[in-house]
Amino acid sequence: MEKKIQNRVIVFIDGNNFYYRLKDMVSEKTDVFKLLDFDYRGFAQTLIKEKSLVEIRYYVGAIKRQNGQNREKSEKLYANQQKLIAKLQQQNISVVLGNLIQHPDKSFHEKGVDVRIAVEMIRLAREDKYDIAYLLSSDTDLVPAVEEVKFFNKQVCYVGVSRGQSFGLTKVSNDTILLREEDVIPYLPKTLL
Repeated sequence: MEKKIQNRVIVFIDGNNFYYRLKDMVSEKTDVFKLLDFDYRGFAQTLIKEKSLVEIRYYVGAIKRQNGQNREKSEKLYANQQKLIAKLQQQNISVVLGNLIQHPDKSFHEKGVDVRIAVEMIRLAREDKYDIAYLLSSDTDLVPAVEEVKFFNKQVCYVGVSRGQSFGLTKVSNDTILLREEDVIPYLPKTLL
């Protein structure tokens, strides 16, 4: 008897990675800070077509409030992230927080976000929660996770952009979708265009 192909999908979004790719694509057409209103659910449903969307998971480094000379900047970043989290939750998107650390040069960098994505892709594959993972990230650090997920007879569709495409993820994934500006414009608020 032939095994029926399942179509349960979980969409894994590397928040900062996807945000900056999106920002690069549409920066001439919109105020990037209004990207908080991006329709992630509608976008994900279009990506997966007729497949069954089980869940969307959005990964981002948690911004912590600071005292001292960085207080004002950290408060603004924190407030913007809280707005983003609220918007994502309104779209019934699971938000998974990693760490955000400040380097001596005062810049902020995420730590552990790609590890969380990798661990959860593998754990959820092992628990048979999905058949196909749509991975919205161009972080080549995720290549080993994609390889491991495939050992559980799951498929991975890498979703990236042509400028900044991860050839490593393209090589190990079952399928690749490279986004163009016209693929994301319909999911921006109409007031921005």
